[in-house]
Amino acid sequence: MSLKSHLWPLKIASKMVLSRLPVGYGLWKKLGLFEWGAMDNPDYPISVFNLHKGKVYKHGLPENWTGLEIGPGDSIASGMMAWAHGAQKTYLIDAGSFVSKDIAVYKRLSHAFAEKGYKTPDLSKATTFEDILNAHNIVYLTNGLESLKSIQSESIDFLWSHSVLEHVRVYEFNDLMVESARCLKSKTGRISHNIDLMDHLAKSLNNMRFKSTLWESAFWANSGFYTNRLRASQILDAMTHAGLSITDVQTGEWEEPPVPRDKLAPEFRTLSEQDLRIRTMHVTAQK
Repeated sequence: MSLKSHLWPLKIASKMVLSRLPVGYGLWKKLGLFEWGAMDNPDYPISVFNLHKGKVYKHGLPENWTGLEIGPGDSIASGMMAWAHGAQKTYLIDAGSFVSKDIAVYKRLSHAFAEKGYKTPDLSKATTFEDILNAHNIVYLTNGLESLKSIQSESIDFLWSHSVLEHVRVYEFNDLMVESARCLKSKTGRISHNIDLMDHLAKSLNNMRFKSTLWESAFWANSGFYTNRLRASQILDAMTHAGLSITDVQTGEWEEPPVPRDKLAPEFRTLSEQDLRIRTMHVTAQK
């Protein structure tokens, strides 16, 4: 067992303290302590977008499609990739404003995309972050579930997320699935979610040692290590109850649950062996 697997309590304590210091997200990212993705690295958004596109559009995206990503991370690179693949509009929705507003970052990304053969707009006259958004027909919204509720019903062709759904507060999760289904086009709309079901402490299930009264408290949930602890079967049930039809599920699993059942909080001890073994999941769906 690695040293890291024993340090998760220290990680909780340190993040509780650090998350409350008057320091901006940019510095935390540089220090590697609080980081919402690596989307300013050109290879990463290319691989992530192509992964999700390949899961649901094996024969190519529809013409003039509209996209929506939940949780774009620290840049709008995914929206830029959507534009390169013919999107007429892309909504990027997050629970706060986490993306870089530095236009030099996006000009470098655009240049890198062009070198790799992707279509890019002319950004030579772009002087503001809004110019970058407009050039790629991106709408960046930062009020989480409320932003999703503002999207027109039956308007989205392609909705995706990457290592994001596990961070949605458990009390909002069902509503998020309902709103996702509402805005998705019937029959032709497609959804692709990659979900990390491990804790974000030691890539285990240490987060399930705690009772919900503690874990879901505002203080703990806002300390930079929150995951909702929903298991694969619960996520699939929420999607189905929202009116979505599951088209494919792929999972990565441990040989056995990494935390003994008797060490889990009582509310989790009755979960199935399968749910406790699944560590990652990719699910696709339609309406």
